[in-house]
Amino acid sequence: MAIKRRKPNRKQVGFATRAMRHSSMLMTIAGTALVIALVVTTARWLGDTDNFPITKVNVEGGFQHVSPEDVRAAVMPFIGSGFFQLNVDSIKQTLGEMPWVDAVVVRKVWPDTVYVHIKEQRVLARWGENGLLNRNGESFFPELNTIDDSLSLLVGPKGSEKQVADQYKTSAALLRDIDVKLVSLDYTARGSWQLEFEGGQVVMLGRENIGQRMQRLAGLYRELEKSQSESNIVTVDMRYDTGIAVQWQHQPGAECEKSNVCQQALVAKNNGELIF
Repeated sequence: MAIKRRKPNRKQVGFATRAMRHSSMLMTIAGTALVIALVVTTARWLGDTDNFPITKVNVEGGFQHVSPEDVRAAVMPFIGSGFFQLNVDSIKQTLGEMPWVDAVVVRKVWPDTVYVHIKEQRVLARWGENGLLNRNGESFFPELNTIDDSLSLLVGPKGSEKQVADQYKTSAALLRDIDVKLVSLDYTARGSWQLEFEGGQVVMLGRENIGQRMQRLAGLYRELEKSQSESNIVTVDMRYDTGIAVQWQHQPGAECEKSNVCQQALVAKNNGELIF
């Protein structure tokens, strides 16, 4: 005799399925809540300055105008935030605002250290009344008592720093070859260049063909050096297409008769100028 199996009650099956789904959902919610709680707790723990305090500030670099003590003093207001909360960018910005700082590197070193490397400005010359130019042609303005007055003085309109710095480098290098020191370079708003040498001589270069005129100036000084007459110069005007005008303190004497340049100067003795 065959045994008849009872068919499952559809209502019971549906209830069990819904119960399992509900239980699974509760477990998912509970698991998610646990993960969130762990993340929040961990974040609070890591953010607690008492757990990961900054205890060391290591400062490196070549120091002449900026001291390690000054750097540490600038960093100190930031280290109370703890290792993970420390804002490296803010420290870098603050140190970069120090006039003598050219570049700065700041990084955190686990577990309690801030490392700072300072690169000081490399000075090229003075800029105007109270500034300096670095070798990149960038101006900066430190305290006046830190400016070396023996540096060459460069002057120019705002925004011309790079152009003036480049011209100074080129001119100073050329003049060194003829043993002449450039102490002042003036670039006017009209685009005209004027030089002054250590002996007080003034050279007017004008606005055009500056490189060519500098070469002609060097040639003039090489010729005058033969008779030791270059120290007798007051001004040199290079603003001629094919010549140079020289004004003397007094007319060269017989000691320079063998020099073609000096002979031409003697011809111009009535007005103290030489044009050739």
